[in-house]
Amino acid sequence: MQKFLAILLLLVGITSCQRALEIEPRQSIDASRALTTPEAVNSAIANVYSYLKAQVIYGRDLVATVEAMGDNTQIINRAGGRYVNQGNNVLGSHVGGWATYYSAINEINLILEALPNVSFSATRRAEIEGEMRCIRALLYFNMMRIYAWDPGVIVTQFDRGGVPLMLTGVLNLTQITQPARAPIRDVYQQLYRDLQEAIQKAPTTGGPHRITRGAAFALFAKVALYNGDWENASRYATEAINTNVGRFVTNANYVAAWRERVHPESILEILFQQEAESHGVNESNQSAFTTRVALTSTSLGGWGAVVPTTQFLALHQTGDIRRQLYQPGVNRSNIVVEECTKFLGKTGTIYMDNIPVFRVSEMILIRAEAQARLGNTAQAIADVNTIRTRCGLPPVSGLTGSALLDEIILQRRLELAFEGDRWFDLKRLGRDVIKATGNLQYGDPRYLAPLPVREIQANPSLVQNNGY
Repeated sequence: MQKFLAILLLLVGITSCQRALEIEPRQSIDASRALTTPEAVNSAIANVYSYLKAQVIYGRDLVATVEAMGDNTQIINRAGGRYVNQGNNVLGSHVGGWATYYSAINEINLILEALPNVSFSATRRAEIEGEMRCIRALLYFNMMRIYAWDPGVIVTQFDRGGVPLMLTGVLNLTQITQPARAPIRDVYQQLYRDLQEAIQKAPTTGGPHRITRGAAFALFAKVALYNGDWENASRYATEAINTNVGRFVTNANYVAAWRERVHPESILEILFQQEAESHGVNESNQSAFTTRVALTSTSLGGWGAVVPTTQFLALHQTGDIRRQLYQPGVNRSNIVVEECTKFLGKTGTIYMDNIPVFRVSEMILIRAEAQARLGNTAQAIADVNTIRTRCGLPPVSGLTGSALLDEIILQRRLELAFEGDRWFDLKRLGRDVIKATGNLQYGDPRYLAPLPVREIQANPSLVQNNGY
């Protein structure tokens, strides 16, 4: 079907159920007939959450694949070539998920449009709106990180805009439009509008596996960070911390926190519940990062293709407790290397882990960076020292300007490693990617993913990213 976003129609029974989701949302319904009762809307909401588990979103690509693209990792080719092209930053070997993102966004739009006519209480209706607006903002934010330049470091001569803003639901062929890519600033304005509504309306309790006000604050803090809006980044990071949806773990509990089914720091975490949701040995985050079946097992499990470089491991100072999260794997293809053990089938099912999206530690580091950029050195140092001392490192003092920012970015690199942040940090900071397989100078086309060819062919309003 060669119409723009025709994949959306899969949600409403107009075409087949086969699509680019490795996890098929099991609650998918015909919205034109069914979004009239609370039960139907609740089913559709569950379906929206199931999209976040898709391989192209948090099921793999926003964790393992983007880690393969960055400078923390090297690729061990013992997985049938998996991640090799991403590790080499081959043009076109990026992350994507365009169709899946817009399918989820369309379902959110349909829910929001149906809400006024469904017999929820006013309180529950507002909570649903807050949840859906927050997830829509999360989806658009991730698409912007994938397909567009970030505010403040836009490569003007190669700027093709953001992504199309689709804010109304599609139920049939006649409703499909062909919008152009919205300007980057316009997409961020829409993110702010959705998040302002979300922080007013999202539930105050129920996290970390459902959107809460804490998750909305956390997302707003991260969006503002990327937008160079330092005051709001600091403000909303503080608000997220103060909701107590997640709790800052101590030094003694740091490693153990990564062995728990639900990470205690999680403000938002993608929940995998059923064994059928596992992406398996070929595509899961666990398999990408480690050959181990379990922490102490010597049985061969995953591929262990995306592993830390010796340079990255050397960044850990003596005594840094985070270094304990990396240990030798088991022998595969006559190779034993150090591997990341953050994801080890913590749900009780091999190759299936809940994925933290926002953690308290990240909020502390977002506030530290924002305060440093605002010139509030004392607050920035206090926050970065909260992270350092928890990890067993001595506090720093006397840092200012670029030296202070470098320390904060270093702590982000160490704290959030193998969680899908480093590549996007380099991109938002306008920095080159320095790696043994070849450096990327900032502005290289390989920083952005290509728009799907079928969308370019079907929609004359769309403009492809530079270099594709």
